[in-house]
Amino acid sequence: MGSYAASVENEAYAVFEGSAGSLRIGVERYQFPEITDDDWDSNWLIVNGNAVIDGKSWSFRDPCLTTFEMARLADWLDQVSSGGDGEPFCGFTEPNLDFERVSDTAVRIAFSLEALPPWSKRGGDFGAIGFNIPIDERLGAAASSLRALLTRFPIRARNGS
Repeated sequence: MGSYAASVENEAYAVFEGSAGSLRIGVERYQFPEITDDDWDSNWLIVNGNAVIDGKSWSFRDPCLTTFEMARLADWLDQVSSGGDGEPFCGFTEPNLDFERVSDTAVRIAFSLEALPPWSKRGGDFGAIGFNIPIDERLGAAASSLRALLTRFPIRARNGS
């Protein structure tokens, strides 16, 4: 099984792998690079994803995470990998991806909306398509990769919450 984290030519990304699938996520840019003083619009990220489930691969590109949601995901992955009893679910404003601790040994990554594979039925159940990854030290490595992305695309103009 491969590594959950990698960096190539200054491009940081996080990779999650399970027996039935994998997901690689990176950030292309801010959705609105010219807006630097708005809590929300300053922080939307264009996320690039490459996924494989049961041998079928697809890619997506969508402004589906904010900087502060990416930071929250990194914190959540650390909490899960350390065996903490925090929240079992990590979802986002745009529900294209979600992460759920489904057992003491696995996290499920699910896809919806723009992150769905092109052959999937649109309008189906949110999160019906996904795969499990093991809970181990590689979740912490993925959290570190997400934080590396945030060094390139830091949280901007965030006042509170």
